[in-house]
Amino acid sequence: MTNNLQTRNFALIAGLVMMMMGLIAFVPTLNVTEGLPLIKVNTSYGMFLDVFPLNIFNKIALILFGIAGIACYFSKSSSTHYSIIYAKVVFWVMGALAILGIIPMTNTLFGYWPLFGFEIFAHGIFAIAGGYYGYVIHREDSYHHHPHNMHKV
Repeated sequence: MTNNLQTRNFALIAGLVMMMMGLIAFVPTLNVTEGLPLIKVNTSYGMFLDVFPLNIFNKIALILFGIAGIACYFSKSSSTHYSIIYAKVVFWVMGALAILGIIPMTNTLFGYWPLFGFEIFAHGIFAIAGGYYGYVIHREDSYHHHPHNMHKV
């Protein structure tokens, strides 16, 4: 499988996972609401599947990231280019959210967005995958296709 197809598939799969998780997380019976730290935005706040602390901001962000990934995959023109950009954005945004989740002062994004618990793990996994598909597998391609390196191919 070519690197371009792998990155497009990442955009599709990550997009589907995020969109479905965001949508399914709105089902009230799949959220535990007891024992959660207090935050300023309690709208749709709960432990999704008793594992992921989510509120309305997490859920909407997941749906939007999901739609973006799916759109990148199905883009008629430049779908590989958009999928690479998507993977890089996933790397940076999810990586930043994972780091913020580790820090006690920012693990609720100042009371607005729960980032603690397994959210750290989920954001970290998406960040690593985004980094791999956005940067790592295309580094060799860009090296071999750069005009200054053509004689080395």
